[in-house]
Amino acid sequence: MPKASLLIGPIGQLVTAKDTPWRAGDEVVIMENAGIAINGDEVVDVGPWGEVSSKYWSDCVINAEDLLVTPGLVDPHTHALFAGSREDELEMKLQGLTYDEILRRGGGIYRTINDTVKASNEELTKLLMGRLRTALSHGTTTMEVKSGYGLLPREELRLLRVINEVSRNSQVDVVPTYLVHVPPREGDRGEYLRGVVGSLRDAVGLARFVDVFCDAGAFTVEESREVFREASRLGFGLRIHADEISYIGCSDLVVEFNFSSMDHLLNIPERNVNLMASRNVVATLLPITIMSLTTSKRPPVKLMRELRVPMAIGTDFSPNSWSLNMQYAIELATYILGMTPLESLMAATANSAYSLRLSDRGLIRRGSRADVVVWGVRNYRWLTYELGINKAGIVIKGGNIVSIPNGDLRDRIICKRTLS
Repeated sequence: MPKASLLIGPIGQLVTAKDTPWRAGDEVVIMENAGIAINGDEVVDVGPWGEVSSKYWSDCVINAEDLLVTPGLVDPHTHALFAGSREDELEMKLQGLTYDEILRRGGGIYRTINDTVKASNEELTKLLMGRLRTALSHGTTTMEVKSGYGLLPREELRLLRVINEVSRNSQVDVVPTYLVHVPPREGDRGEYLRGVVGSLRDAVGLARFVDVFCDAGAFTVEESREVFREASRLGFGLRIHADEISYIGCSDLVVEFNFSSMDHLLNIPERNVNLMASRNVVATLLPITIMSLTTSKRPPVKLMRELRVPMAIGTDFSPNSWSLNMQYAIELATYILGMTPLESLMAATANSAYSLRLSDRGLIRRGSRADVVVWGVRNYRWLTYELGINKAGIVIKGGNIVSIPNGDLRDRIICKRTLS
């Protein structure tokens, strides 16, 4: 009988997509009395617990009877590397100022840029490491992290180096993205953009994706096109902040570039949702940001569902949207966006991983990376039914138990070896 480094079972309810991307109506694996065999950082078997337990033995077993088990959560959109905070701007928004108005007054992103540029690499490293630990304790095992608060290309490259350094030492897998966030308030805008485009070559090896904030108050469609042309030529994956504040034609770029993900989409026209469906582009939706913007706008989830656009969700963690908790994004996706509990879970696992072009995670099957969450609830519906608490029980990353947020579940772990 082969040995597994970790067995999980019996499992009350195992829920995972069969494949990525997952679209509304696609089959989902919902298995009761299930078992998972893990060896090293890989899932080697999934099936009924009786079969799995008869095929493998291990000196470390997690009894997940009456508990939910899912893939680790994947956060596909964060601005997690910055210094400072902007809690006072919430009051401004409540007094009637829009985010665009705060931005034009020199607040918002520009304020964070100043704080971030002044911070040392050591300070930024400590901040990002702490944020990744917080996310991990809520079940996030993979996180995309954008630059974007450096403004000058040399500062953006510095932030990417910090992200890469942190990723080598973090238990959370980090996907670095070069974000072209906002233009400078002064100086030659064209010269600035040429500098950004020229810096992309230096970002090869530091970032997997290039993202542009294309919107009113940020970059125009033509400016975004110029960045994406060079990024595409250099082999980067492409992501875009589109149609968040207003529609200025940003989502029209879907016909010109092979985007992995188009994000926000509060003002996307129906014709472009059709184009996203035909080009297999993920719609990454950010419900926490919708709440923090205090806007009545919503992305067209019903139309996306009908057209079978793959939908992902993320936290959009930033000074404007301060939450590292993907569970909160899952909850709000149901209550604000009208996504079903199952859609929300698939969006936070299979589709988030697919949007980052990670084929080895976001689901639980033979050969997948052993990123798994044992939840302190009994089925997937509880993830959006019980609100406002950390429901993660045991977090497994790369086959290792890395966090036990619910101490009551510690007795479920029976190991003869010392836990990592």
